[in-house]
Amino acid sequence: MANRQRAEARRKAQSKAGRSSGEGGTAAGKLWMWIAIGVVILLVGGIAFFASRDDSVATAPIATDATGSKIPDSQPVTVTGEPLETFSATVGDPAIGVEAPTLTGLNFTGDEVKADPADGPYMLVFLAHWCPHCNTEVPRLLDWKNSGAVPADLNVIGVATAVSSSSANYPPSTWFSNKGWSWPVLVDEKQGKGAAGKAAQAFGASGWPYFVIVGADGLVKVRVSGEVAASELQTIVDAALAS
Repeated sequence: MANRQRAEARRKAQSKAGRSSGEGGTAAGKLWMWIAIGVVILLVGGIAFFASRDDSVATAPIATDATGSKIPDSQPVTVTGEPLETFSATVGDPAIGVEAPTLTGLNFTGDEVKADPADGPYMLVFLAHWCPHCNTEVPRLLDWKNSGAVPADLNVIGVATAVSSSSANYPPSTWFSNKGWSWPVLVDEKQGKGAAGKAAQAFGASGWPYFVIVGADGLVKVRVSGEVAASELQTIVDAALAS
């Protein structure tokens, strides 16, 4: 009888030990399973994070037209004639009375734009999309136009130059559109990030905005760099066309 009781006790003890061992193994297995899941979540989250970082710093916005085609920020420009000396406001302008080169280029949609005295006197307005002075000047120019004070025979041509894809208000096509620019725009041929383009260099640009008025005789009448008040601009234009 005593032997049977001792055998029964051993059996129960072994059974209990087996259950405890199984429960412990299951708990350990579950622990490792959750650790593995946590590692996978961290890895996936890290990949997604870095992928989103790459996207956020990705290329600057690309403007497209109604058909989805990319709108260029640089177009080929043909300069005919000798380039003008670089403009300096600190000395007398040596370009006054000098024959200006002619420009043949394209606008944002590929239509031809020319700066040629054969079409009458013209004023080139060189503008950089990132330039704070240009952003101030454009509304003044548009107010001047809307006032009806622009001489009827003066062709005004904007020149999108000094393009920089990492600077404010890029792309220039969108900037001109948002500003409400309503004159023709010649897209300058890029010569380096943020640098004066081919047309701007040919006319001796040294800052933005930059104005050049050429008479019907093909001679440079005036060059001005920097912001110009509407009343001052009117005086400059009238004097240039009268010379």
